[in-house]
Amino acid sequence: MVRIKNKIKCKKDDKEIEISEINITRDMLCPKHLLEAEKEFLLMGGIFPQGGMEESKHYLTVLATKILDCSYDDLVEKLSGSEFLEVTNQVKGLFDGLGLEALVSKILEKQS
Repeated sequence: MVRIKNKIKCKKDDKEIEISEINITRDMLCPKHLLEAEKEFLLMGGIFPQGGMEESKHYLTVLATKILDCSYDDLVEKLSGSEFLEVTNQVKGLFDGLGLEALVSKILEKQS
């Protein structure tokens, strides 16, 4: 969880709220967020090495805005540098280990 100094406006249940903490978890991620973030990232001129979009701070920021339902400008202008890195690392953490998890699941299934 990242406590932020400057509150950010987000939407929750179609109501605008202000948040002072950001905690992005896998439960919050859905395909719509991923696809909208990818599209917006590319339309904004985002570039990345092949297979490395999840390493781009820009892409991770766009994805965070989709998950939190807040504006891109709010996220990049109101967070401090360390808060920004913590938030983008939370989002990046959603991708880390996905391949390993699938492998472990398959191994465990075979042992059953």
